[in-house]
Amino acid sequence: MTRKRNNPSAVRSQEWMMEALLSLLKEKPYANITITEIAEKADLDRSTFYRHFHSKEAVLERYLDQLSQEYLRRLDAGENMDMGKVAKIFIAFWIEHMDFIRMIRKNGLDSLLLKTFNKHLPSIHRLTKDKFTYSISEENMEFALAFNAGGMWNILMKWVDSDFTYSYEDLLKAFEEISRFNYFR
Repeated sequence: MTRKRNNPSAVRSQEWMMEALLSLLKEKPYANITITEIAEKADLDRSTFYRHFHSKEAVLERYLDQLSQEYLRRLDAGENMDMGKVAKIFIAFWIEHMDFIRMIRKNGLDSLLLKTFNKHLPSIHRLTKDKFTYSISEENMEFALAFNAGGMWNILMKWVDSDFTYSYEDLLKAFEEISRFNYFR
């Protein structure tokens, strides 16, 4: 886990290591990247790496947490939410991070991304629960969050696997049709 988040020098070093790892991911598979390479690419030494992170996965988790926080900020800014608006925010967010999500999938790290976003589901609920025009009982909220997150996640992975051949509009149209299909009558 990262430490010393409030020390400007420590935060800067952590940022450099995240940038180094992301840069190395463009050059080679995640499994072949070493901590020494990350430290060298960041112009730091291994001891500095270990002062802030216990593994290269922890570096990636820090970046994924930052992405999650940005997504949460976008959801928080939304008004009169419904799942269509959530889908628009979700898809637009990942369009901006296409290269990253492609790298993650290619390296078999998508489960780490899902784990990180699932960790933030309670925050998503807290941010959005009063913005929806309808509500789900608290006893079923965890199921609803898991259901929606899983569906959105699988749509995202299908999109990545298709090499992003579907447009933003295609994905929204699919989401709308799926939502109508899943509506109980």
